[in-house]
Amino acid sequence: DTARAAIPQDQNSLGGKVLHIDLATGGPAPDNPFVDDPNPARRLLWTYGHRNVQGVAVQPDTGVVFSAEHGPDTDDEVNRLRPGANYGWDPSQGGTVGGYDESVPMTDLDRFPDAAAAAWSSGSPVEAISGAAFLSGPEWGDLDGALAVGALRGQKLLLMTIGPDGAVTDTRVPEPLDGTYGRLRAVRLAPDGALFVSTSNGDDDRILRITPV
Repeated sequence: DTARAAIPQDQNSLGGKVLHIDLATGGPAPDNPFVDDPNPARRLLWTYGHRNVQGVAVQPDTGVVFSAEHGPDTDDEVNRLRPGANYGWDPSQGGTVGGYDESVPMTDLDRFPDAAAAAWSSGSPVEAISGAAFLSGPEWGDLDGALAVGALRGQKLLLMTIGPDGAVTDTRVPEPLDGTYGRLRAVRLAPDGALFVSTSNGDDDRILRITPV
């Protein structure tokens, strides 16, 4: 949201939003929720009311999109993205306060009763979640379809089971990836089904290749 308080709820700005763009044209994807809006910025919007989206992953088979997002000092979120939905971040409190008020809820359901609730929230302290990717393939066993999310501050990999309603029903942290390699940032599934995770420590960083045991 560029640390500007009114930006996440301002649909004329691209800050604090998830955009959906047609790679062939550079313009809005044809199924965008505001594709016919006269404002060219608003045509690109998929969702709004975000603070700091770090990772985006598409669920296999369903095509549903999930995001991993930094909270301030509480409530990192994983969100199930619904076209046109508001995710409730508003540090301006509707323009009623100056500055950048990080004490407001990440998803302010009092101010925005129709805002999309998080699929998962870290509570306090935050993990500073980052990249995200879905595991896919029978070799992953009961983790097939789980969402893998890296954590910078938490220095771990979180494996999240997603229920039919899009909420996270279970979270596991593999012991070999809990504090062993420092800050974990990018998370990507390789063509052979392995998981690639990058470290982000600023020194002697590496790309880890992870396979199921």
